[in-house]
Amino acid sequence: MWALWALVIALSIQAGTLDLVETPPVVSSLPVAVPNGSPLPLSLPTAPHHKSSSSSQGSPIKKHPAASKGGKCAPAARYFLSSGKLHDYLMNNLPTQIEDIVKCDDVGMAGVLGTLLATLDSADLLSLLDPSSLLKGAGGLGLDGLLGKEGNEDSSKPSSGSKATGGLNKLLPGGGAGLDSLLNLGGDKGSGKGLLKGEGLSSIKKPLNDMVENVDNIKDSVETKVKEILPSEIKDPVSDLLKINLKELLLEFQVDEVTVDSTDITMAADEIQVHSTVTATIGGKGVLGPVISALKFESDMEVTMKIAISSNNTQCVNLDIQDTHIQVNEMKIQLIETVTGTVPLPMSLPLNDLIPIVLSAEMNENLEKSNSCAIVLGDFNDCKNATGLFKYQVQSARISPKGLAILYCVEANLGKKSVPVPGRRLPPDPKDATISVTMSSSMLKILIIYVAKQSSVKMNGLDANITKIAYAFQKDKQLRISYEAAITKDSEDFATGKTQLIISHGSKITKAKLEPNIKLISSDHRVEPPEAEEEGKLVLSELAKAFWSSLNDMYKQMTIPEGVSSFALMNANIRPLKSSDLQATN
Repeated sequence: MWALWALVIALSIQAGTLDLVETPPVVSSLPVAVPNGSPLPLSLPTAPHHKSSSSSQGSPIKKHPAASKGGKCAPAARYFLSSGKLHDYLMNNLPTQIEDIVKCDDVGMAGVLGTLLATLDSADLLSLLDPSSLLKGAGGLGLDGLLGKEGNEDSSKPSSGSKATGGLNKLLPGGGAGLDSLLNLGGDKGSGKGLLKGEGLSSIKKPLNDMVENVDNIKDSVETKVKEILPSEIKDPVSDLLKINLKELLLEFQVDEVTVDSTDITMAADEIQVHSTVTATIGGKGVLGPVISALKFESDMEVTMKIAISSNNTQCVNLDIQDTHIQVNEMKIQLIETVTGTVPLPMSLPLNDLIPIVLSAEMNENLEKSNSCAIVLGDFNDCKNATGLFKYQVQSARISPKGLAILYCVEANLGKKSVPVPGRRLPPDPKDATISVTMSSSMLKILIIYVAKQSSVKMNGLDANITKIAYAFQKDKQLRISYEAAITKDSEDFATGKTQLIISHGSKITKAKLEPNIKLISSDHRVEPPEAEEEGKLVLSELAKAFWSSLNDMYKQMTIPEGVSSFALMNANIRPLKSSDLQATN
């Protein structure tokens, strides 16, 4: 209803005020269509399908896709990016792109404004000033009465519906029925279309003609009041500017400058909410360019959007811009605003309530249709299908107030087979971490087991194979691997060996690449029965060398979950946790 209310008030002003300040040669020639045969699509308050769910214009809310989900496995690895890092990235990338959207030719802000003002037909810029504010107590036509306000009512307060339409109803044959006909209320017709098509406008010819004798007095009074508050050296130039016929300005507008004044970013559940306040300055081009630039049309607006996580393949996630919406809050002539900044006289555009609605609706519709006006965060993640010892598939990705978390299913490429890595509950990310990668102990375990199965030696007629293996991290963070080996001679049991290896590591991760640094610190062998100890230790020593060589080679082939390429870990130490999981952080 508020959109209809704004339209009724604007129509009241247009019919009762704007068209009155310029004597209409033929009232029935009021604008039916925009010049060049392009009708202005007002269609209010019908809700357009915009890219926004936060529109105060009543746009339908789009349902966001749920957080990106892949396989149903239990996750074996996780990447984390803090909300602070995400915020910094968006603040570095969004403002410029938001400015570009408002400037974008396809969005057409300048063209829509020019077309809108052109519908005022023969009105000049002087007519855009609010006579009811300038001429309080000036007598003449009695604009307060025309707008349906009581003489003792505060004009700064919103009027009731009946009073606001009262003045216009008196102008129309048939009273309220005439108003309904003019606005095409009811039925299948969208409200406001009647105004644009000129339907019913000819019906107000007689009331307007009866008041023509007062027109010149009102316009002269407005111009006189403006001149009173202007410095003497610019009285005549400004007066001349305000008398320019609006038709002459059509298609001469251009967006000169767009500035993002502020941007608020909120990390919510499953989405990022962005709200920016924007100021756009409309200038001119061509012969009348300097004239329009001198007037400095300025618009205050808001741009909102929502950002969700999307996965365009199984290994990578990206940021998906959704529900981009532009809302114009105010359109003003900066020259007049500057003047009123020094003199406490309110001057505003009588169509101020209508212009933002029309601009918002048209700009959002154009944005929806455009293929070139869009915010793209393509540099956030460089998605590549990585290959290596471990293959990662996105299991889920979620945004929260803490940041972005990506969970992965993991497969190990062992020989010619891909073996699923069992998942488990992963430990939390450190509170002070901005970027972290966590890898389940299952990944190291499956690697050690595979190497153990592949390790065997033959020496001096003896065969040795690993039959059992276990590992754990010690308090000093060194890795202890213990295994049992079956020693046979001529396919008969000969002895049982036990070996313990102590391995140090100082490995790091840089740009999703492992920088391996593991060393065999010590090895210890025991053989049962004692009488086989001498021969048994020799073969166990060779078995340990084979095991260690294979483990070292395989470890160097380990691949790391990339997460987000623009926020990769740099020179991050890999730390074993109490749970035997591995974690690296920045």
